[in-house]
Amino acid sequence: MSLHYNKTNGMQFMIADFFGALKARVYDDEVRKWIFVVGVDFIGKKLVNSKEGPPNFDQPKMTLSKLLEYGNMLVQEQENVKRVQLADKYLKEAALGDANQDSINRGTFYGLFFYPEP
Repeated sequence: MSLHYNKTNGMQFMIADFFGALKARVYDDEVRKWIFVVGVDFIGKKLVNSKEGPPNFDQPKMTLSKLLEYGNMLVQEQENVKRVQLADKYLKEAALGDANQDSINRGTFYGLFFYPEP
């Protein structure tokens, strides 16, 4: 994943967004821990009209190893998104992409035959 503007493909990934995403991941972990301690069935009681007030989270420690772990996860997610986009593009541009369009237009396509439009 690039943290700078790349003229060859026009992709830009803002540094602020990257670090914001890392910070969000760390806080998500804290929320998950709180839910585990409280219990899923009791979240509502802890959040709505609770005598204890809203939950209070200490600022989590953001160690280098934890940030690297989440950074690598973000890179993997971005690569997965790119793979899905490439697959979608391939399927749209494939030689057989519009092969059934004539059947769809005539209303004789398999799906339309069994499930006609109202």
